Amino acid sequence: MLELFFLLLPVAVAYGWYMGRRNLRQKQTSQQKQLSRDYFAGLNFLLSNESDKAVDMFISMLDVDDETIDTHLSLGSLFRKRGEVDRAIRIHQNLIARPSLLNEQRDLAMMELGKDFLAAGFYDRAEEIFLNLIQLDDHSEEAESQLISIYQMTKEWQKAINIIKKLPRKRQQTLKSVLAHFYCQLADESRNVDEQISLLKIANKQDPCCGRALLKLIRLYLAQHQAHLAGEALDQLIDKAPSLVVDALTSAVELADMTRDRAGLKRRLALAVEKGAGASVIIALAKLLVDDGELKAAESLILDNLYRHPTMRGFQFLMKMQLAQAEEGQAKESLAMLEKLVEQQIRSRPVYRCCECGFPSHTLYWHCPSCKSWGSIQHIRGLDGE
Repeated sequence: MLELFFLLLPVAVAYGWYMGRRNLRQKQTSQQKQLSRDYFAGLNFLLSNESDKAVDMFISMLDVDDETIDTHLSLGSLFRKRGEVDRAIRIHQNLIARPSLLNEQRDLAMMELGKDFLAAGFYDRAEEIFLNLIQLDDHSEEAESQLISIYQMTKEWQKAINIIKKLPRKRQQTLKSVLAHFYCQLADESRNVDEQISLLKIANKQDPCCGRALLKLIRLYLAQHQAHLAGEALDQLIDKAPSLVVDALTSAVELADMTRDRAGLKRRLALAVEKGAGASVIIALAKLLVDDGELKAAESLILDNLYRHPTMRGFQFLMKMQLAQAEEGQAKESLAMLEKLVEQQIRSRPVYRCCECGFPSHTLYWHCPSCKSWGSIQHIRGLDGE
C-alpha cells in the first residue's frame, strides 16, 4: 500500500501542475476577451460621440492591465487636440494617481497634463509642472520649450530670457534671434530711454542681424540728437538687414537734414540698393537724383532695376517721371489714368508676408499673429512688392 502511494504521488503532482496551468490559461484568455470587449465598447462610445462614457471605459481598463498606459496617453492627447481639454486632464490625472505607475510613466503623464493645462489656459498650473520637469534629463528640453511658450503668452520676457540662458550653448545658438526679440520687448515696455538703449544694445549683441533693434536704436539716437550713433546704427542696418532699410527711410532723411549731409544720404541709399534693399529704396534714391536735376541718371536707375527686378512700384514711379515730361493731350491723360490704376493696385496689395506660414499684412509685425514665429514677417518681394 505504501509503495502504491509513492508511485501515485508524482502523478498527483503532475496532475496538479497541469490543472494549475490550465486554470491560468483560462483566466488569461478570459481577461483578454474582457479587455477586447472593453476596448471595442470604448471605441464605440468614442465613435458615437459619447466621449464621457468612452473616458470612463478606458480609465476603468487601467485596473486590468498597466500596458494600456501608452494607449491612454495617446487618447488624452487626442482629446486635447480635439479641444476637449477637460477630458484629457481627467485621463492624465487618473494616470498620475495610480500608485503602481513607474517613475518614467508618471513623468510622461505629467508632461501631458502640463500640456493640457497650457491648452486650457491654466498657465500657472502648467508652469509649475514644467518647472519640476526641467530638473529631469529625459524631459528637460521639451519642458523648457513649453515654459518659453508660456512666458511668451504671459509676456514675462525676463523669465523667458532666464530659461534660454540656462540652455546648453548649442541650443542657445539656435534661439539667438528669439532672445534678441525678447530684449526688444523689454525695451518697448521700458519708459526709461537709457534703459531702452541698453536693452536694444544687448539685443543687437545677441543677434547683429536683428533689424528691429537697429530701427529702434536709430529713432532713439535721433530723438537725442546723437547723429553719429544714429548713422552707425543705420550703416549696420544697411549691412546686416538691407530688406528693412525701407522702414528706415524717414529716419535716414531726418539724419541727413540733421547733419546737412545730402551726399551721405545718397551714398547710403546707393549702398542699400546694391545690397538688394528693394524698390522703395531705389525710388527714394531716384527722387534725390530728380531733385538734384539728374533726370537721366534717375531714369536710368529705375529702368535698370526694372529690367532686373520688375515691380509695380518702380513702374509707377517711371510713369510719374514720364507724366512730368509729357505734353498736354490725350496721351498724357491716358498715362495719368494708368498711373492711378497702378497706384490703386499697389494700395490694395499686402506689403508684408510671413516667410513661415504666408500670413499677409499691411503692418510689420515682429511676432507673426498666425504661426507665432519671431522676425518671420518680411517685405513681399516680386512684382507686387519690393
